[in-house]
Amino acid sequence: MAIPETNQSSLVRFGDQDLMVTAVGTGEDFPQVHDWPPQSGVFFTADHVKSYAQVVTLGQTVAKNLFPLGTNPIGQYVLIGSSPFLVIGVLSSKGLNSRGDDLDNSVWLPYSTAGARVFGQRYFNDIVVRVSPEADMSVVQAELHTLLLKRHGKEDFNIRNMADTIATASETQNTLTYLLAAIAVISLVVGGIGVMNIMLVSVTERTREIGIRMAIGARSFDVLFQFLTEAVVVCFIGGLAGVVVGVGGGLSTSVIAGWRVIFTVSPIVLAFACAFLTGIIFGYLPARKAARLDPIEALARD
Repeated sequence: MAIPETNQSSLVRFGDQDLMVTAVGTGEDFPQVHDWPPQSGVFFTADHVKSYAQVVTLGQTVAKNLFPLGTNPIGQYVLIGSSPFLVIGVLSSKGLNSRGDDLDNSVWLPYSTAGARVFGQRYFNDIVVRVSPEADMSVVQAELHTLLLKRHGKEDFNIRNMADTIATASETQNTLTYLLAAIAVISLVVGGIGVMNIMLVSVTERTREIGIRMAIGARSFDVLFQFLTEAVVVCFIGGLAGVVVGVGGGLSTSVIAGWRVIFTVSPIVLAFACAFLTGIIFGYLPARKAARLDPIEALARD
């Protein structure tokens, strides 16, 4: 299944509302090719394309901005450029694409009408082909290349395989994930070394206290457990501060920039687990040093 597409920024007007949108001249199979069904009304048909009908289907953002009072856009006339178009449908919401563009800030016209009355051109910018799931994309791409080369007589076109695009995007995302993981590990190691140094200093300064505890019956395990607990508490407080800063930053971004921020429990639990393990691993050496002190030598120190 294939459809032509031509995109162009256009001014859409209804009453005193003006809006710059992406006008898309396309075919009647657009909802099937892009898996993008109408939410209300209908999409235009092949008869609309053949008769150069002045009909339009709106995106969710366009419908909300042009009709802010909740007026039903179906059956209303809007101006695209200087030509009136009858609104026959509103597509369901798609949100933002990978570049951050609002896909719902678009309107869709029959390509025949768009070329004659809006764009002023008879050629298409793109042809979108939907391939069945069981088809081999490389074979289909090769056949399309052969067909276009035969029709055009020269290679004045580019074929973009969305499977390759998705694979490239996945590789890029995985690379970024590995880099972020490496940064997180380095941060944990640096923070753990800091915790270990603090605990070593604490053991040195509290040598006499440790000697007194051991002299009155504290076991080596008790001293070890005490300093491990202190190291874990220090890391736990750091983890709590990090979670508070992260959640606060997300909420601030949501309010200031208007971005949708979703918080989940698993990263927060993972953050506290990393803090706990950092306290155990890097607090063990100072705790073991404190547990192995000789009570007599510890009491003799000032």
